[in-house]
Amino acid sequence: MKVGLDEITFQQGRFALSVNQEFVPGIYLITGPIGSGKSTLSLILSGHLPPDSGSIHKTGITSEAISLQFPEYHITGATVLEEIRSWGVDPDMIESAILPKTLYHRDPLQLSRGELKRLSLACLFAREPDLLILDEPFSSLDAEMKQWLCTMIERRRSGITIIFTHEREILPDTAFHLSMRNGSLYPGDAVSGILKGAVEIPTDVGEKPPFFGDGRLRLLSVILLSLGAFLTIGGAILALLWWVVACWRRWEIPNKHLILALGMLILLPALVTEFFTGGGLSYGIRMGVILFISFWVYTDYRGGEMLDLFVWAGSERKGFDIGLAAEMAMQGIYLAGSDLQQIRRAYSIKGLKIGVKTFIPAAISLLLMHIRRSDETALLLALRGFNGGGTYVPCFPGRKRDFLLTLIAIIPLFYSLLSF
Repeated sequence: MKVGLDEITFQQGRFALSVNQEFVPGIYLITGPIGSGKSTLSLILSGHLPPDSGSIHKTGITSEAISLQFPEYHITGATVLEEIRSWGVDPDMIESAILPKTLYHRDPLQLSRGELKRLSLACLFAREPDLLILDEPFSSLDAEMKQWLCTMIERRRSGITIIFTHEREILPDTAFHLSMRNGSLYPGDAVSGILKGAVEIPTDVGEKPPFFGDGRLRLLSVILLSLGAFLTIGGAILALLWWVVACWRRWEIPNKHLILALGMLILLPALVTEFFTGGGLSYGIRMGVILFISFWVYTDYRGGEMLDLFVWAGSERKGFDIGLAAEMAMQGIYLAGSDLQQIRRAYSIKGLKIGVKTFIPAAISLLLMHIRRSDETALLLALRGFNGGGTYVPCFPGRKRDFLLTLIAIIPLFYSLLSF
């Protein structure tokens, strides 16, 4: 039984991972700071994230399982009992001391995060896979449950168990200790020496500058292009040409699933309009360009931009409150995309796909996660004494390129107005 990572590399933004490692039967403890690449490597090891280069060789592995860092992503059943069965586990195999049978008829998303963690871990160990990958398994557990988890891990001497964690106090006895730093693995006892002489790589190396530094000019450009594209077909074509010029040598299309969903929303009314009254084709093209430009521009959204805009446009109190709400909404949209990706991975771990039968439970899981996250954020603001308003100085790092692109964005609107 063996798992080999042969010159694995993975790049995402400014983060780069490079690993060459072999895993044999035993317990591996992989520690490292947040952002060092532990979760990324766990997904690559499990096959749920393809590397950019290199290969993964698994010998003698007949079954495998992975526990994601956040237990909410694993939920696919309407009750705890259904959730246990969705793992392919007999409920009688679950220890009542770990998960009381009184919980079996409850909605799993109404459980606490600690109870959810115990649920997913109990199901994983009941499956007894040859390869078990645990991403931050100790989080959300109290000291007693951490001891239980250590005992369960130590019983798995015959398989390969790989634990990714930053837990320091309660840990199982392990045969191997590795540490992760800047996307690379080192022997646990060698890391301190390596880090003393290490030169930190600047975090901005290879990072592309934002498309628009000034959020005001970004918003103005989108308004000008949208008006031009809405009025005439010619304006829509010129707006697309603006995109070609603005993205010269860095053409990045928005998420294909998002484009497909929006395309269907536009295509259906366009076809109906074309069939009954005519003009549907023109409508479809114009609206398609507007949505494409808008969503593409905001894929480059910079955190804090909404707060900058509303504080600049309004009073310090009202502008701050509206800007904070808008900022939280924008962050929620980005988190929803990340959550959806994690839910798809969690379904894949169980051999499921998001389809007609699983779409509703997946959507409910996504919605409830965001409601819970919103409650936690609101509670945090209340605990910190927030009751409206704040002191904030907007920052608009403008560049000549921003002004030039905004001036060019006037052309589609100017053309459309002349065409009337």
